[in-house]
Amino acid sequence: MSITLTHSGLPDGCSRFELLSAFEAVAKIHYRLSRTAIALVRHYVLKTSDEDYLRGRICAVWGQVCRTARALSLSPRSINSAERELEEAGFLVRSMGTNGARSGDRRDGRITWAAGINLAPLIQRHGEMLDKMDALRLRNHAIDRCRAEIRQINRAIRGSESVEAQALAADILPHGRTARIADLTRLEAIKAALSAVLTELAECPGAPKISDRSEENCAPDIPSEKISKTCSAATTSRRSHDQVTPRLASTLATDEYRSVLDMYGGVNWPAIVETSFQMALQMGIDRRTWQSACARLGREKAALCVIIIQRNAALDPADRYHVRKPNGCLAAMGEKSQGGQVNFSGLIGAILDRTKPDFSSRGRLQ
Repeated sequence: MSITLTHSGLPDGCSRFELLSAFEAVAKIHYRLSRTAIALVRHYVLKTSDEDYLRGRICAVWGQVCRTARALSLSPRSINSAERELEEAGFLVRSMGTNGARSGDRRDGRITWAAGINLAPLIQRHGEMLDKMDALRLRNHAIDRCRAEIRQINRAIRGSESVEAQALAADILPHGRTARIADLTRLEAIKAALSAVLTELAECPGAPKISDRSEENCAPDIPSEKISKTCSAATTSRRSHDQVTPRLASTLATDEYRSVLDMYGGVNWPAIVETSFQMALQMGIDRRTWQSACARLGREKAALCVIIIQRNAALDPADRYHVRKPNGCLAAMGEKSQGGQVNFSGLIGAILDRTKPDFSSRGRLQ
């Protein structure tokens, strides 16, 4: 049975990546969804088109389960379980064709019918997820503020000469840390107990004053002597890669890549690494190949390889730089790079020459 379920569309100015960002922010905490289910929604959203999210359209994918499992390095059973979990949670609708297979039709960029995974329920719950994301943001802000106040109070107690007060504080907050405490009620109880200790301490003669400066602003005690470390292959690769800036890496990327990059935090290396990992899975590069490239080259340089591979995979098949097998290409780049056989500067220069971006440092690794 094919599904022609349409939806009311996303709000004006809202992209599918913002929808995905809202879903990922609350999926685990509020809806108790598994990591596999969350990764599956990300995979399906990336497979759709921007036009699928317009009012009155059908937003669906109909890729075969075995291909989806291969793209995510999972088993078909895991994919079926995750789809069932998402359907029961009300985030998608599943259907099958007359022969049990998934299929669909897209004409002039518009889906006319589909038998597979329909994402209309996900789109319809966008406002609900935003509300939950706002509530989560307020909760996290309250937790961060309470932790900061606890650190300030604890610092004042530690700075006193009262051994008894310090012992009481240690009993209230073992090891003096709150990083692993995410329960706001518990944090507030700890804060109240420490405040009581500080109040008693303040009533004693010679009690220290409470500083308004937060503990994080204190300068760390860094040894002045130089420390020698053994450099691994990944560390060496990262040092040689320091000449390539995140801005240059972003300039080399495709429009699709940059759209996903914005969702993960913009132009910085952590966001580029995460985006490259997601793009690698989408191109059919398995996790083992990605992890091997990271171990051989370092995470940033492996991410740069994926950027180059994705752009070159979209070239005309007759082009000398066209990539036919992304997984094998990344594996080969990882192996050859250790022997200095991959000319990254040449590859980057060739891309810059073809694209001619508006970039002040064109052709120069800085």
